Amino acid sequence: MSEPRHLHTFARPDFISPDPKVGERWSAAHTHYDEGVRYLYRNGAHELTLFWPAPTVGEIQGLRDADVEVGLYTHGPAAFLLYRIKDVCEWSDAAFNVHLVADAERELPQELPGDRSRLKITLVNSEDGIVQARRLLSLDKVMTQALKHCMQAQGATVFERALYDAAVAEVHGRYADSDALVEVAEVVEPCLG
Repeated sequence: MSEPRHLHTFARPDFISPDPKVGERWSAAHTHYDEGVRYLYRNGAHELTLFWPAPTVGEIQGLRDADVEVGLYTHGPAAFLLYRIKDVCEWSDAAFNVHLVADAERELPQELPGDRSRLKITLVNSEDGIVQARRLLSLDKVMTQALKHCMQAQGATVFERALYDAAVAEVHGRYADSDALVEVAEVVEPCLG
C-alpha cells in the first residue's frame, strides 16, 4: 500500500484562474497543436502543458493520480525542466528561458525561502485542442528556490536567441536523453499532492 500523499494548500482565494477546464479548448484560437510540451511561469505558478495525440484513459488517469518528479538542469542561457510521471511518461525535458515569454506576460517567481511553489500540469489532446486532465502540485522548497534563482538570473541577462538555440542543441547533442540529464541535474525532487 502506498504512503498517504502530503497535500499543500495555497492562500489565493482572490485569484480566479484564466485556465480552461477539462473538456474545454485549451485556446479558442486553435484546434490542433504539434506534439510537444510548453513550460513557463505565470499567474504565480509554474505551468507544464503536455500536448499529446489522443491521450489514453491510462495516461489521463495517471496524470491525475501518479507520482510526479521534477528536476532542473541549466546550461548557459538555456535551462531544462525535467519531469517524470510514474507509469505515464519517462523522464522528459522542456527547455526554457524567461525571455521567450512576451514582455507583457513575463513574470518572475518571488517565493521566499521556505515557500513552496505551485506546479500546474495540463494534458491537451494535440489532435483537437481539448484539455483532457489538469493537476495542481506543490514543488519542494529546494526546487522552488532553484527555479526562482534560475529564472531571475535569466531575466537579469541580455537574451540572444542564437546563443539560447545553440545551448539547447549542445545539451541535446551531449546527452543521449532526459535520463542522462537527470544524472547531471542540479536538483531532482518529488512533487507533493
